[in-house]
Amino acid sequence: MYRSILVPYDGSAPSARTLPLAAAIARHTGASVRVAIVHDPSTYIPFVPGEVAIPVYDQELVATHRRHDQELLDAAVAQFAAAGVNVTGALLEGTIVEALEEHAQQIGVDLTIMGTHGRSGFERLRLGSIATAYLTRATMPVLLVPGAESYTPGELPTGPLLCPLDGSPFAEEILPHARTFAEAIGTRLHLIGVAVPHAIPMAPFGAEALLADGQAIEAETSGRKEYLARIAADCPSGTTWSAISDMSVARAIEDAVKDLQAGAVSMATHGRGGFKRLVLGSVTDEVLRSAEVPVLVFRPQH
Repeated sequence: MYRSILVPYDGSAPSARTLPLAAAIARHTGASVRVAIVHDPSTYIPFVPGEVAIPVYDQELVATHRRHDQELLDAAVAQFAAAGVNVTGALLEGTIVEALEEHAQQIGVDLTIMGTHGRSGFERLRLGSIATAYLTRATMPVLLVPGAESYTPGELPTGPLLCPLDGSPFAEEILPHARTFAEAIGTRLHLIGVAVPHAIPMAPFGAEALLADGQAIEAETSGRKEYLARIAADCPSGTTWSAISDMSVARAIEDAVKDLQAGAVSMATHGRGGFKRLVLGSVTDEVLRSAEVPVLVFRPQH
């Protein structure tokens, strides 16, 4: 069960959407909440152009921004306190991701809850993503709250916690954290395995026409069922599972969320960043971009 929850905050709409959910989880578990705002002067200090751009430190400008950040922090802390949550605030200094990660380590949080804008592709790479960058450094699970308008923040998620598994030890790293989260919000686990059809060439057309190998997909689906049943046996009572086939794992997960009316998704991630993430792709990243429910993500340290 959770004892300490970190809630990074910046006053934006996606950030504000995390507050009601964080308060609900804290009340349900008795956890304390630490709201953190990072004051980073590098995000607004102007630079003098030239052969080498030089930052212009404006003491009054910095003081104004710091006061604004403190006001945002005080308002967020008051919101949690009004909801009956044991809460403290922290105004951190430095670059955002590094300051948050260091602070999380110092206070020993069990869970970080933060919002995401859901940007994708080159837009994400160009604009950056605090949530994505934080995932590459976090050593604890992170609950990402979607910024989609279709998601209505509020009390604890209803519906099962969907936990996709692919049979690898890496994917199974999410299981202890999924169990803890399911217990924390009072719901059950639903394990899902996705069998991707193997395509075979249709002669004489070769690679221009492909046909799914029915025997292969049937064998793979059967294997997924046996695997999920074995994993479910070691999970809390009430855990359910299903094996499905789809050409896209991410799409299958999205469809399962809707079909099962899942309250959240839990997944392990490699935590890649920059061009490597963009080129290699990531099922977790695809799910995060289109998610309409919170996604619990954990990056195994090894």
